[in-house]
Amino acid sequence: MKIPAIQSDIVAYLRALGRPETSRALALRFLRLERGDEETCRRLLAPFLTSVPGLAHRQGEGWSLARNGSAPADVATGAPEADVPAPYAPPSSGAASLRDFVALACEGTGPGGSGPVCRVSVLPVLAGEECQEEHFPSWAGEDDGGPPEAPGGALDRTVLEDLVQTIGDLPLVCHRVSREVEPIRRLCAEAGLPLPAPVISVSKLGHLLLGLKTGHAAIDLAAALRIETRGPDDCRGRVRIVAESYLRLLPLLLERGIDGVEALLEYQDMPAAPLDLSAYEFDADDLKGLPTGPGVYRFLDRDGQVIYVGKAKNLRARVGSYFTASARGTTKGRAILAETRALRFQQASSELEAVLLEAALISEHRPRLNRQFEVHERPAPYGPRLNLVVVLRDTPSVEMRARTCTLHLLRGGRYFGRIAEVRPASGADGSEPAGPRPPAPPESWERARRRIGRVFFPLAAPRIPAAPRGADPAADDETGLDIDWQLVSSYLRKHRDEVSFLDIDESSSREEAESRLRVLVGAVLASPGRTLAR
Repeated sequence: MKIPAIQSDIVAYLRALGRPETSRALALRFLRLERGDEETCRRLLAPFLTSVPGLAHRQGEGWSLARNGSAPADVATGAPEADVPAPYAPPSSGAASLRDFVALACEGTGPGGSGPVCRVSVLPVLAGEECQEEHFPSWAGEDDGGPPEAPGGALDRTVLEDLVQTIGDLPLVCHRVSREVEPIRRLCAEAGLPLPAPVISVSKLGHLLLGLKTGHAAIDLAAALRIETRGPDDCRGRVRIVAESYLRLLPLLLERGIDGVEALLEYQDMPAAPLDLSAYEFDADDLKGLPTGPGVYRFLDRDGQVIYVGKAKNLRARVGSYFTASARGTTKGRAILAETRALRFQQASSELEAVLLEAALISEHRPRLNRQFEVHERPAPYGPRLNLVVVLRDTPSVEMRARTCTLHLLRGGRYFGRIAEVRPASGADGSEPAGPRPPAPPESWERARRRIGRVFFPLAAPRIPAAPRGADPAADDETGLDIDWQLVSSYLRKHRDEVSFLDIDESSSREEAESRLRVLVGAVLASPGRTLAR
């Protein structure tokens, strides 16, 4: 409802009533304000009614209209008992002014509300009480979306004038300034309309006060503040989230001594305070010194137990993100910050290897935070069954007397563990080698054969005794571990000529699978110059 319509409705009501009416009664009837006190409602009505000829407010009586349409005698003569307020101007400082504002949200014509602004929702709030929500253009509040947008999708000058008049001098509160307010300011500037209202961003406040990520969504802020969302998933619903989020953040601002608009505007432009790392066995320089390539990382508690395992395309960026103020914005982030004492990492040659190493470490250590916060909440794979043995050559070290490789087992798109330091018991072509060779790790090939039989051919008659239960936690897992199968499958398709893997579905029996794997492992170890995964 625009201000002229409010004026007309109130004047008509008072003329028919024939007696003064309190500000609370008028605010309840026309602005749907249910809990405001008399003074709050008077301040809310003053901008609408003081410009109406013959309408005035008397202390203790309320608003009244002269029967002859002119101002009442006591108002015309300046009688002291009449209280005719000047147009309301919000105080520039003090806690009360922080509770007087206009929440704003807008929508564009493009996907996800992007593009030229075509709809705006505003929700005035005085003394912490929500007033009547308004929408611009007027059809924007309709559930069916209203008539087609104007040419170009932008708001015209008439709509902008109504919007600027509704905002007045009150501070604007939005989620993100760049998306909500700046486009409207540009439109107003093109139309020659001033929009001088100060702007408060609840996104910035959520980052500074709650530790949420910069640029977080309004729904994330609502979840952090435990606000039940109201209204549709567009600017009409978002403006309510903005208003309630800001009101819930006010006590945190007051605790910091921020009790005025000017102080708040200065505070929201401050950078977030750096996180105190004194409780950890590493410092900011250690985090900055992490590699920028792919790998896996482990967080350890004070007892040296692994509590979380993760993978990263960029170790420095990913691990560092846990130790910033914004990490406190999620339950998982807070748990990691509270329980972590030490950090370990392992570089990988590719994203694929990082994914496989992450799954292997999770299956071996069973970190409690990985179990509490699901890492890969993905549906079962659609299409190929992904029954694979991925062969990755191990990085040579001084302790290694021979080249070895690691086998990663995937069945049905799930991870079933790894077999490390494997070399075949025969030559690359399946025959026994003619010359001497360095000794293989004890039972590495036999261990691989047992695992492949248990994972891929459980119904086949075992030719080799199974390892004792509990000797290998990953081998005891009958269901496997969830894994980022989409990344694995897309990586293998893209780098098919660079990664060595055996498709179990192409083998008709366990014996054939073992034979083909023996040849594959031998070929991998005999080709030192080949890039397996990059």
